[in-house]
Amino acid sequence: MKLTILAASVTVIGTLPAFAQSYDVDITATGQAENFFEALSGDLMVTRSGSTIDNFQGLEGTPLEGATGRCFGATMFVNGVPDGLGNCVFEDQNGDRILQAWTVDTFVDGVSYGTWRFVGGTGAHEGVTGRGHFERETVGLTGANTTRIIGVASWPEAR
Repeated sequence: MKLTILAASVTVIGTLPAFAQSYDVDITATGQAENFFEALSGDLMVTRSGSTIDNFQGLEGTPLEGATGRCFGATMFVNGVPDGLGNCVFEDQNGDRILQAWTVDTFVDGVSYGTWRFVGGTGAHEGVTGRGHFERETVGLTGANTTRIIGVASWPEAR
């Protein structure tokens, strides 16, 4: 019996990916947003947002150095409390991509705060994992936005 459990444990451990690259994430991203607001009443509103990210500061020396991004999602506000979610797709200089999911947890003085996680990736980013939090400010009149992204991200060993 002990040999069977040991063999099963070795099999499971042997199939887990080895993470060769892990990074603390502290990035500032800037881009342009296009938002749609629909106020249904003083207590009920929904927004749809889409944005492009063309400048990341803090990706130097990482697998995403030189990347760009596109984000989209929706947030509803009920009695001033936000509930939002969406996705971003980041593309590196070789065309490999990462899918990120995000949620908006709170909104204060024009800044949204939330959490993010990497869902998966293609090519060099296959098997990527990561999670953290963000704060994003968008200038209503121009759509210019700045997002600070903090967390951790890991890439598995190259196969």
